[in-house]
Amino acid sequence: MKKKLFIQLLLFFTSCLALYSCIHDDVNSLADSSSKEYTNKSLWKQDEKYIKNVMQVYQENEDKIKKTSGTPYWDYASTLESFDETFLMVPVVESGRVVSVMQVPRHGSKISFYYTNFKNQTDFFQTLVFAKYKKASDASSETDIVCKTVTVAVWLPDSESNPDPGSGAGHWGTHSVIKCKQVLDNCSGVVGPDGQCITGGNTDDPGEFPYPGGGGNPETPETPEDPCEKTKTSITNANNVFKNSDVKQKMDVILKGKTLASNEWAVAIGQKPNGYEVTPAVEQNPTSGTVPNSLLTTPYIGDGHSHGGGFGNPSAGDLYGMLNSILTNPGLKYRYVYGDYFGTPEVYVLVVDDSTLSNSFLTNYPKNENYDPSTHSFLDGSSVGTDFFNINNLYGNGTFISEIGDIRGSAAGLAYILDKYNAGISLAKVDSNGNLKRVNVKKENIVVPGGNGSPKEGLNIINCP
Repeated sequence: MKKKLFIQLLLFFTSCLALYSCIHDDVNSLADSSSKEYTNKSLWKQDEKYIKNVMQVYQENEDKIKKTSGTPYWDYASTLESFDETFLMVPVVESGRVVSVMQVPRHGSKISFYYTNFKNQTDFFQTLVFAKYKKASDASSETDIVCKTVTVAVWLPDSESNPDPGSGAGHWGTHSVIKCKQVLDNCSGVVGPDGQCITGGNTDDPGEFPYPGGGGNPETPETPEDPCEKTKTSITNANNVFKNSDVKQKMDVILKGKTLASNEWAVAIGQKPNGYEVTPAVEQNPTSGTVPNSLLTTPYIGDGHSHGGGFGNPSAGDLYGMLNSILTNPGLKYRYVYGDYFGTPEVYVLVVDDSTLSNSFLTNYPKNENYDPSTHSFLDGSSVGTDFFNINNLYGNGTFISEIGDIRGSAAGLAYILDKYNAGISLAKVDSNGNLKRVNVKKENIVVPGGNGSPKEGLNIINCP
């Protein structure tokens, strides 16, 4: 296999180099991977009971379930280190390539099937199934039982003349897949590139199928996770940094005084043993710049910048700039953004809640596919841009507004996509009392004050207590 093919699988790096097992696969053994007998050929222990039960349901109902071409390779199915009979992912192979991934969640005594072809998922299973040299990496992680990540490493030889990791020169590269509980689990069709559920294949698909034995332990109805509780700690930490006396004097006071300047200004924040280091403010360009974190003598944890003569809500460029910085600065947690709201300074902050999720978001929705450099906004028509502009446009229909003041359409759109795509980052705003409050946005039917009393789709914008 060519070296450049391996390099394409190297989407992002983790610190997970602990070896569980090293396997030299004979690719010819894949011929029976779609047989009716299951043998675990993945790199991890799997919930074999769930896999075998799902196989049974699929084989009995294949004509109703199958939505795409290709063959499920059950021997490489992964339950992502869960053993409660609730979820699995199965690579679907055609002509020697993983073309999609069949995902099977369980809801109580029923299971459903849906197909995705997200690049990070197909690349992960392509590596797992077909790479000549591979190993499991100590990268599985769980965040509040919401998301789970599993990583496989592949050997990148320096020379194809000696590709064996036991004797040749080279290095291991990692590739990860992440599973989050999400609305897709209610889909029984093909999931499109922007996450929408598309009905496909046989129209007789009943949606859900009985799980053999009733599904072990019946699943209790889930209580929707409270976003305020989920991100309470990270928002509190961002608030504590913001209220620190050094940060107040060297960032807050300075940048509030720059909100009407023609150029942006920026500072970087470092973590000291008992406080924070703040660099001098550095003048930037009118609409962009570079964080002066090179001036820090302490670990880089945050930054702040002004929008010269503009509103304070972060742009798509601010978000993607932060996402890329996190890759090389894993301690980066806060990006404070200052602007002018009709003569009054306003302050927003992007807060990192989970850097694993933020890295996954960047992998799944990269800047070059979702950002428009000419507008500094999301790319209209892209996966993320479609949702962003939908919320931005709904802002004109009316909103419920909390004490954090006017959250304009662009700010509402940003908060909405960060939540919808589980990006591991929250948007917060400083309220009239000087406290950071998380911005929460939902699409709802609302009655606009002063209208005819008829409800129409709009935005419910609230903040956390």
